[in-house]
Amino acid sequence: MKLRKNDIYLIIVVVILGIAAGLYIYLNKKPGGKAVLKYGNNQSMDIDLSKDGKINLESNGIEIHLDIKDGAIAFIQSECPDHICERFGYIKNVGESAICLPAQASVTIISE
Repeated sequence: MKLRKNDIYLIIVVVILGIAAGLYIYLNKKPGGKAVLKYGNNQSMDIDLSKDGKINLESNGIEIHLDIKDGAIAFIQSECPDHICERFGYIKNVGESAICLPAQASVTIISE
């Protein structure tokens, strides 16, 4: 199968559009200034990400530990059996979330 001149132009245009879309998404990620922690029986806490610190609390009978550092937040330790929440790592962009299902706790980055 031989590519014609128009086929090559189409491929080039599709590649350029793909790169442009990827750059647009990458460059428009906005770091959030706040996070919302939801835990336990409909409890929630607003967290200012501009101040480094640690949060230790119990949710659904499970001790969880969060770390706030450099405008990001992460579950750093949980007593849950699978520790999946710790694998999310630090999150900082608006819309990102980390969840600890056994503790019924979640943290979501929001804009200020």
